[in-house]
Amino acid sequence: MSSTSYGYNVRTERLRVVGLLELFAFLILIAVVCWMVFPRDLSSSLRSARLDAVTFSYMQAWLKAKPDDHELRLLMARELILQGDFVEADNQLSYVARVSNGRYDSQIAWLELRREFTRLMAITPDNRFGTMLQHDTLAQLRSIDWGALNNEKRMAFADMALALGDVDQAVQAFTRLADNAANPSRWYVKSAKVLLAHGRYSESADAYIAAMDSRGNYQVRKRYFLAALDALQAGSLHRKAMRLAGARERSFYNDKDVLYRLMTLAQAGGNMAAAEHYAVLLLRLADIEEPG
Repeated sequence: MSSTSYGYNVRTERLRVVGLLELFAFLILIAVVCWMVFPRDLSSSLRSARLDAVTFSYMQAWLKAKPDDHELRLLMARELILQGDFVEADNQLSYVARVSNGRYDSQIAWLELRREFTRLMAITPDNRFGTMLQHDTLAQLRSIDWGALNNEKRMAFADMALALGDVDQAVQAFTRLADNAANPSRWYVKSAKVLLAHGRYSESADAYIAAMDSRGNYQVRKRYFLAALDALQAGSLHRKAMRLAGARERSFYNDKDVLYRLMTLAQAGGNMAAAEHYAVLLLRLADIEEPG
């Protein structure tokens, strides 16, 4: 429709606003065209993009055009879990489980664990423990195939076990991480601290000694040795403490701080013979340091 004004034809139609369905269809069209022109580039971009409303629309469009891109679907499920959209995440996980013939079972199990853990952590701590959700999350955690996890997921597994209150699973995970770590003492010390916090003094001392044996630096070894003795003394495990002292004392014959600690430890445990032994070693060390 048009009209004449001052010799010019003027259009009087009102511009129509594009609807949401049309916009979505347009986005799908763009995604399909991009897939046809440069599918690898688009797929890689979607994998590295942060999930927002636009990226989610592109992912949906891509998966409609290429439904067998299961890795992208699992990536989208992971992002949906982080955003708390558990229903849509379940839809994606269910689809992959249904059509992939078990190929992605370990990845699906991990994401299902993350989903349940995320749901549980959204509950206030006072209402979290003792719930069926906590029970189910622990069951899923314990069923995870450790061998199928990369190092990042193994660390997350340990943290989840600790947050769920499963000390045994957490310590076992820390020990496994130590087996393949460049600095295993880090994981042994984490185990030692967790065990100490839960009153498991003997196991805490063992973990500190494992940390000690994994290090070559004398000061670091000394620190872990003394920490092990402290853990045993905190648990009133004087006999084990004295056995440990007797087994390891040779490494510290020239260290008056350690010898004095061993002497006072023996005195506290009522072992006067051992206390005298360390007192003699201290006197000999003093004679060496201050020759007459």
